[in-house]
Amino acid sequence: MTRCPRCQSEMHTAVSYAETPSEFWLECSKCNTYVNTYVPQPHQMAVHEDPHLYIGNFGAYGTGKTLTSRQEVYKHIFLTPNANVLICANVSSQYEQTIKREIEQDIPKAFVKHVSIQKSYMDLINGARIMYRPLDDPDKLRSLNLTMFVIVEASEVDGDSFQQLKTRLRNLSASNQLLDEDGEPVFNVLENGQKVPVIDAEWRRGIIESNPDSGWIRTDVLYASEKIVKHGHVLDDYQVPDNAKDPAISTHVASTDVNAFLPPTFIDELCKNKPNWWVSRYVFSSFSYAEGLVYPAAMNCIVNTFEVPRDWKRIVASDYGLSDDFVDLFGAIDEDKGIVYIYKEARTNNKNIEELAKLFFKETEDIPVGGWYTMPILDPKCGAKRDYNKKTLYDHFLDYGIAYQPGHVNLDARIYRTNTYLESGRLKIMDCCVGLIAELRDYKFPAKSLTATKRSADKPVDKNNHAINPMEWICMALPSDPSKLTYGVYDRHGNDLTKNVNDPQYYIPYALRDDDDEHEYSIYERQEW
Repeated sequence: MTRCPRCQSEMHTAVSYAETPSEFWLECSKCNTYVNTYVPQPHQMAVHEDPHLYIGNFGAYGTGKTLTSRQEVYKHIFLTPNANVLICANVSSQYEQTIKREIEQDIPKAFVKHVSIQKSYMDLINGARIMYRPLDDPDKLRSLNLTMFVIVEASEVDGDSFQQLKTRLRNLSASNQLLDEDGEPVFNVLENGQKVPVIDAEWRRGIIESNPDSGWIRTDVLYASEKIVKHGHVLDDYQVPDNAKDPAISTHVASTDVNAFLPPTFIDELCKNKPNWWVSRYVFSSFSYAEGLVYPAAMNCIVNTFEVPRDWKRIVASDYGLSDDFVDLFGAIDEDKGIVYIYKEARTNNKNIEELAKLFFKETEDIPVGGWYTMPILDPKCGAKRDYNKKTLYDHFLDYGIAYQPGHVNLDARIYRTNTYLESGRLKIMDCCVGLIAELRDYKFPAKSLTATKRSADKPVDKNNHAINPMEWICMALPSDPSKLTYGVYDRHGNDLTKNVNDPQYYIPYALRDDDDEHEYSIYERQEW
């Protein structure tokens, strides 16, 4: 563009706030007209035209995510006098060297009214403000009243910050009030006589920008999206259950090859000597890459929920939690096909033993007499920690009529057995178990880097596995082939009378027995964890 669209005078490059030639803006030499010459590529245009309140803009390296976010900020502040925009990241360096620097080297100096370096904001001549904040403490966001936010490198941000930002996105500057036929504003009148404006249209905006990763950007954005749009050669197909879709959220996923302005050999250079998991994630934008996942086959084992036949044997395992979740996980065994179905989960927290026992009996009331395969299973950590500590959770539950047995301790054995079940098709998970499925998507070993020679630890990250542990205990309690169940004769406490009949202690509920030093549970308690 060489001529002004208004007066046809000559255009020249505008001077940015940083006193450098602007990247995109031109200025008329006579009539004070400014033109933004940015032309979005198709995958960027799809984001600009998306009407959803919250947009996940996820892409591999070189897809132009930050440029898209910058132009979204421009669009918003020019549409919204008195806009209040927050650009944030986990640490300040993540926005200072990217989007903040790019805005300062692009936005015309004539648009800027005031800049505070100390408080890190820029005020524009139309009353709009662009603020920059690190998200080291979500509580620091509580005083904000925003029309828009942009989270840069969102995978590095705590999920609580996203939830807090959602409560801050409530500034009515990004809205139009409804007018009646005479052009007068319309109000709703409360009981106390106060008038509340009726909103005709609003354009608040939340942009979540990141490379593909696990964590809350996958569970709370990708797998909560009403609409998921793929751009380029994205590897994954995403299916979001209707009951999980949030009509306020959409997601765009782009692979590196969507950017037509990259050097011709850029992708080849990027992939050279890189492992498959790295290429899948950072070039083809895979959220479900198997590298690091403890159970990579789990997502292929999800089936539609159906009614469990009454004659299938049942098995239940529980993971105890107080402030964390307490989970009862239920399995049903199809002996004809040799498949175990995880068909139900009951999840709660901050409940006492009596309430947990009532929950257990409520969830098991549909299981007929003789319908159990074995005794219910409980986290082995709920046993006695020291010899003098004799009253345990096993004892407490026994007081309410539930005779638990301890789950298997060895973590490596549990992972191998459960992966074997999943990969061989012997374990299926019904899609009603949304908590378990969400945990499986993010249950990983410590992150692996390209420069590391080995993992920092060979154990999964011990968090958000409250339903996964019971699933492992269920698999450990079953034979290698679920079609070959062996049945015993059980007394009213769930003890198999066909086993250890010469051991007097076997007839005593587990919670009342003396532990043998060689028992795996005792070994577990002696170790330093």
